Amino acid sequence: MAIYYIDPVGGQASAAGLSESAPRASVVGLTLRGGDSVLFKRGSVIRDAVHSVSGEEGRPIFYGAYGEGDDPVFMGSVDVSGAESWVSAGESLWRCTRPLATETCNLIFDSREGGALQWDKTDLSENGDWWDSGFGTDVESPDAHELILYCDCNPGLKYGHIEAALRVHRELARTGHDMIFEHLTFRNAGVHAIAGGGPSRNMIVRACRFEFIGGSVWSKKLHIRFGNGVECWNTGENILVEDNVFYEIYDSAVTHQGGKECVAAQDFVIRRNVFIRCGMAAYEQRDVLPLSAEFVNNVCMDAGRGFSHRHTTSPRQSEIWPQPMGHHIFLWRIEQPTEGARFIIKRNLFLDAPAGAAIYSIICRAAEEQIDIDENTYQMRERTLVNRYFGEDFATFAAYAAATGKDGHSAAYGEA
Repeated sequence: MAIYYIDPVGGQASAAGLSESAPRASVVGLTLRGGDSVLFKRGSVIRDAVHSVSGEEGRPIFYGAYGEGDDPVFMGSVDVSGAESWVSAGESLWRCTRPLATETCNLIFDSREGGALQWDKTDLSENGDWWDSGFGTDVESPDAHELILYCDCNPGLKYGHIEAALRVHRELARTGHDMIFEHLTFRNAGVHAIAGGGPSRNMIVRACRFEFIGGSVWSKKLHIRFGNGVECWNTGENILVEDNVFYEIYDSAVTHQGGKECVAAQDFVIRRNVFIRCGMAAYEQRDVLPLSAEFVNNVCMDAGRGFSHRHTTSPRQSEIWPQPMGHHIFLWRIEQPTEGARFIIKRNLFLDAPAGAAIYSIICRAAEEQIDIDENTYQMRERTLVNRYFGEDFATFAAYAAATGKDGHSAAYGEA
């Protein structure tokens, strides 16, 4: 079992990377085996993917950090800061001069605010509004590609820093089997942060940060975009997502979903995370109810706020429009129960969800009956609903609890 040290600034391309004193510049080119560790130097900003691969049964590959300072950051964006990055394209309109290899998925200003996508260039009207000529397509000629931003002065002068999240990497780390991600930051991903590597099994995501994830165009015709934090596709077996922070996620922070081959998740645990400003949900369960899953001891707040809902008329465009979007837990596309299902939603703190609900379920009632929801705390002063369950919209917690029998030992505060 080897430990590899990666320092993108001080490392050497040809180094073995087997010590902190002689690190490699990149993980690319390494042949990893089960039980190996890949440690990225703290303080690093890596404009690339993790290039994660699966380990072996019982011998996971560990992706983590070493040294002092902030956790290493993996970014799916390009820096478009500075006055030289923008030229006038009309009154209060500015065209980006940097070559962009794909459509823009999001603009992030000063690392704290996402821009507002406009589907037509003529709709650009406020600072932060942006439009891209390559929505939903590969940009064959970067020279002909236009990114236009509305700003009352040169954007490079108005903002200290601007990042353009692109679709160069569909995910910043690929899922797989027997792998651990710990103390890494995933930022400005155009589509997903951790996803896309085939069946997800024996995987841990611990003490990581996810910031400004998603925004790529899914359907230009329907005006729908997408992007998730941690996505397990078809298979989710022995998955642990704990002690992470998810902030500004276009769709769902964590989700298990799939296609025709989607199977019920087993030992899928999401605990002690903080979810802030998730556009679709903190947790999205789609297609099939899990055999064994837990969503416990999490803090969920401000669902439906952030860049995913900027300049949109509520409810946000989605596949279920005109139903509301922007929930803490979203359950859908499940048309039958799972035999022996055990899905627990307990001891969570649900704070505001202005555009949606704490739990929004549009699955079959037999599957809803199988879900154990209890010991949660609701403080939902801003929301469209408290919950939707058993086919009914509930405006108050008391009405929901009485009608469903769920959350019998939970508490609600701040109801009007």
